[in-house]
Amino acid sequence: MIKKHLKKLPTLALASALSLISINSWSADMMRLSAIEPPNSTVVQFANNLSDRVSQSTEGELKIKVYPSSQLGDWVEVHEQVMEGTIDLAVQPLSNSFNEVLALQWFPYAALDFESCKKAFSKGGGICDSLNEAVAEQDIQILGAFVSGMGGIVYTKEAPKPRDPNANQGLKIRVWPGGTTHQALLDRLGYQTAPIPWSDLYTAMQTGVVDGAIGATPELAMNNFADIAKMWVQNNDHFEVSFIAVNKPRFDALPSSQRRALAKAASDLSDERFDVAEQEHNKFLQQMRDKGIKVVELNKVELQSVAKAVRQDVWPKIQNEIGADNMQKLKQALNIQ
Repeated sequence: MIKKHLKKLPTLALASALSLISINSWSADMMRLSAIEPPNSTVVQFANNLSDRVSQSTEGELKIKVYPSSQLGDWVEVHEQVMEGTIDLAVQPLSNSFNEVLALQWFPYAALDFESCKKAFSKGGGICDSLNEAVAEQDIQILGAFVSGMGGIVYTKEAPKPRDPNANQGLKIRVWPGGTTHQALLDRLGYQTAPIPWSDLYTAMQTGVVDGAIGATPELAMNNFADIAKMWVQNNDHFEVSFIAVNKPRFDALPSSQRRALAKAASDLSDERFDVAEQEHNKFLQQMRDKGIKVVELNKVELQSVAKAVRQDVWPKIQNEIGADNMQKLKQALNIQ
């Protein structure tokens, strides 16, 4: 009997060693994070800070490698890969190609300024909760958000009457593929539209295929179109947010200490970004002026006039993008009858 047990010892020792190897491999885990912006952008700096904080708080047991400039694919492709778990994390907008409710994140004139947007997009806010419910069905969890700023339109030629929602502007503006909400918005504001992927947009603007683009912020415009832009209209059509999205099965499989570290780092960084977002937004507007780009900022009365026209004429046409229930929640949050 003693000999029999002694013979098992090498096998048990081997199994124990293999178990330790497996544990050590898991504890030194690496997650891949995709970002669509270039390395010097604030959103990639944000992603790098997330990586640093997680590594520090886990003493190097969990590492995050950041891939900027859409190295892992276009933002729609990356969203799908996060769903499937082939990419662990992304800091980017959420694609509504897989659930139309996600169009709520850029629903035109859902909010008009930073204060109202912070309330809607922060944890516990109406829009944030609706988005989390939608991505939960896709095996995605939102850990936080990077606020880029208020949206506007960048032009390669000047719009004739950018403050007037009832004027015929006579220009063709790019919308992103699947951007039904903003196609309807631009139709109402007197523009023609053309769906063009982000990766093809610079060339399309440079060669005159389109005269401008919607779906950007001052920073995005400066990082990507500063040398061809002639005008920027700050019409606050949407709130530009990049979400920290993680594949939920991958997140749930992490040791609890690593999950807490990742969740805390994401939450803390999101709060910090909200606090400086408006200041950063204004910084890039000034950079545009310094570059010689004409900046048109709609004042409060003008914004309310445009918002009223859009909510009255455009929202009924696009409410199916987010569903009747979410539309009702949005109206209640804004005290709109």
